[in-house]
Amino acid sequence: MIRIAASILALFFSATSSATDCFDLAGRDYRIDPDLLRAIAWNESRFNPGAIGKNTDSSIDVGVMQINSQHFPKLGTVGITREHLLGDACMNIYTGAYFLAQAFNKWGVSWQSVGAYNAGFKKSDRQAQKRFEYARRIESTYKAIKASRFSTPPDK
Repeated sequence: MIRIAASILALFFSATSSATDCFDLAGRDYRIDPDLLRAIAWNESRFNPGAIGKNTDSSIDVGVMQINSQHFPKLGTVGITREHLLGDACMNIYTGAYFLAQAFNKWGVSWQSVGAYNAGFKKSDRQAQKRFEYARRIESTYKAIKASRFSTPPDK
């Protein structure tokens, strides 16, 4: 687990400082632990702001937080485009934080809500299982980030 945490943090700290600050800022503004946002970004894109994922339903996910194209029409009403989400890592992080905050508003601050970030709110056994599996991955990464922040290096 420490190796995973070290790898995550090494990649994280090699990212641009503006994107790094955006996790903290979005976390503050949406009252979400920035490390939870980091855990989601790691699992979604490995902190790659130019990531594009293709889904079996023909939708795509874009950017560091992998914002799904199903949201593009709604985001377009406030001037956020696919190009913005790919070209501005901070906007992408804020958008991901917004969608996670919406899940928290709907179902409370819970791992089930974290799972809904990826698997949505549809009430079916299959979607519930997807939410559980996604949340378990995020929780593992989140714990690794927290453990690495609070671990002390061994004495020489």
